[in-house]
Amino acid sequence: MSIAMNYALIAITSFVISLIAVYAISRLRNPRLLAPDVHKPYKVLVPKIGGVSVLIAMGVVTLMAYLINDARLLALGLVTLTVGLIGLADDLWGLPVSVRVFLPLVPSLIIPVVVHGYIYILLIGHVHNFFVVAFLSMLAVTVMANAVNMLDVMNGIVPVSTLMILTVSGVISYMAGFSYALPATLILVLTVLPLAVFNWYPAKVFNGNVGSYALGAMMGAFMVLYNAGTQGVISALPYIINGFLIVITARGFKPRETLKRPVIVNDGVIHANKVPGSPTTLVKLMVMRRSKTEREVVHDILLLFLITSLASLSLLAFIT
Repeated sequence: MSIAMNYALIAITSFVISLIAVYAISRLRNPRLLAPDVHKPYKVLVPKIGGVSVLIAMGVVTLMAYLINDARLLALGLVTLTVGLIGLADDLWGLPVSVRVFLPLVPSLIIPVVVHGYIYILLIGHVHNFFVVAFLSMLAVTVMANAVNMLDVMNGIVPVSTLMILTVSGVISYMAGFSYALPATLILVLTVLPLAVFNWYPAKVFNGNVGSYALGAMMGAFMVLYNAGTQGVISALPYIINGFLIVITARGFKPRETLKRPVIVNDGVIHANKVPGSPTTLVKLMVMRRSKTEREVVHDILLLFLITSLASLSLLAFIT
């Protein structure tokens, strides 16, 4: 079988498994696995571990990557699986914030081993130092996993923005001469697509910490493994800005339960919580001047991601 056929088979298999898994999860009715959709004007309980579908599909991708001897895809799968399992453990049993926030540092070290301490960063150049690549890997995976988790507050935002970021980052890497980025991009997009459909408004499943951590780690690992750091960071700016705002205004990493809610929901309309001590978030800033519905906020945030993703395409001007 040709190399192209191998990757096509992996992509199609991952899509089918992800679709079957997310559909099965959407049928769950165990009270322990349900959570209220607080932004709706009506009461509804939604399965909260939709991201498990990505883990199951990525498990198959990882196995198939091993069978065809693709070390980069294997490493990406292992990082996604490991960090996603951290999120799943938090969903099911709860983890101390310090553990959940910093534990992704460990699996990220798979990356510099696989790339032998060498990566290429657009506008910066080649990086040959193992320890620098290890630091960048830990930074990318850990920051993205936590940043995505912090913005996973409304239907559709995380998986749809992930599709934007991965697509643009992968295409730019391919155009820069890294041909191996294109099949990986296709595989990841088809893996995430079913979750994006089921998490779209009104959500049939929530991503859960398992989903936000897995997708964040996936993007962070992709940035390093597939030389997509510069375009990845530009595309993911709304995640980075939102995470920075929360950490600064909340004065560190704290459980959501201990913080005052940044927004208040009344009959499906979202208002900014202007009580002192309420952390600042991207959503809060968007409703500061005018209250909005969930649909409007999701539209505005995804528009931001579209703008930053399109802005990253300007890097193509620097590719010769």
